[in-house]
Amino acid sequence: MTPLQPPSAPWQATRAHVRASLAGSGLALAAVLMRRADLLVLAAPLVIVALWSVLTRPREEPLSTVSVSPAAIREGETASWRVGLEAVSGMEEAVVRLSSRPRLDPSPRSGVRAASLDGQPASLTIGVRSMRWGHRGVGPGVVGATSAWGAFRWGPHEIEARALTTLPLPSTFDATAPVPHPSGLVGLNRGGRPGDGSEFASIRPFQQGDRLRRIHWPVSMRTGSLHVTSTWADQDSHVVLVVDALNDLGPSEGLDGAASSLDVTVRAAGAMAEHYLRRGDRVGLRVLGSESATRLPAAAGRNHLLRVLDTLAAIDVATDVRDDPHQVLLGLSAGTLVIVLSPLVSPVALQHAVTLARRRLTVIVVDTLPSGLTDTNDEDPFAALAWRVRLLERRREMHRVQEVGVPVVTWRGPGSLDQVLRDVSRRSAAPRMARR
Repeated sequence: MTPLQPPSAPWQATRAHVRASLAGSGLALAAVLMRRADLLVLAAPLVIVALWSVLTRPREEPLSTVSVSPAAIREGETASWRVGLEAVSGMEEAVVRLSSRPRLDPSPRSGVRAASLDGQPASLTIGVRSMRWGHRGVGPGVVGATSAWGAFRWGPHEIEARALTTLPLPSTFDATAPVPHPSGLVGLNRGGRPGDGSEFASIRPFQQGDRLRRIHWPVSMRTGSLHVTSTWADQDSHVVLVVDALNDLGPSEGLDGAASSLDVTVRAAGAMAEHYLRRGDRVGLRVLGSESATRLPAAAGRNHLLRVLDTLAAIDVATDVRDDPHQVLLGLSAGTLVIVLSPLVSPVALQHAVTLARRRLTVIVVDTLPSGLTDTNDEDPFAALAWRVRLLERRREMHRVQEVGVPVVTWRGPGSLDQVLRDVSRRSAAPRMARR
């Protein structure tokens, strides 16, 4: 909770209180001068209420606090914008209003919440449902309070916007194909070398350094010499996700509406990161075209998944147009699986993919251009012609990349990478020609 420090502004009389005081005093004076009892009857309630309001007027300013909890949510979830007011003698009602923001749906829809205090501290809460990933502010808003009969008011005082992080909601993704070139000692992928693990490899003669618990007694008794069971090492994989934030094409209508190319890219990257991290693999992240989110080293674990999603939420489209291939190559070693997610409208992502492939890295390009954007717009013939030409150039660039040996697949959710991963694993295990 962050305490508010509004400028010193004592309780001020409302217009209703001023009207009641003037009208009551005028009627009372007229009743005395004109000796009319009926006017005195009309003036009595106004005078009594005005006098009562002055006697019960609050003497202190309430201390208010504001908070947004939780500070990080997923797309479609709701955060609470909460304003707390301490109890002050004479304060009867409090009200807050939250300004509307794009992609933030308040509850109630009006953004206004009021509460009767009755001498007790008040907590006024407005729900905020975030419909799109990213960093944005909740607010600004105003808070105010009134005394009995609405005679005196405190405020309204402005409340500054509070930061809210909306993590992308990963799309549904699953891959049954193994990841090529696993390395390490954790994860669900069967390693390419024997070692400590849970998957049976073979039974072989005992060697120096073998553990006694590995002795296979039935074979040892039958052959007369010690034999042990060998296993494949349980290994992890190094997966690097390269996200193209150089362009954002198409309308972005939030979680319940149409998705732009960047929405598809970010949610697909989140889905892949969640899938491989739950398998025990190490996942790294590179972002092209964003100053606020650039590079995240490879790591494993649930906490790292939150770091990946937070980095994806911080993406600003086309804020860094520098083309630095060394930034993408930094920290990548042989055997790394690189997945490039891009709408492939800019040739930069494909150029990086070819550069990575020439460094003998396993590279897969995922096309995240929404299917609805492939149709031309008939309303503007010149724009439709230009877009059609760009799509033809895009198709040619994709064919050239595939001829180099970099597969290009379209994002389809679950199973998008199964076939291409099987092909890559089969190709990596095949014998290769070597020069002498």
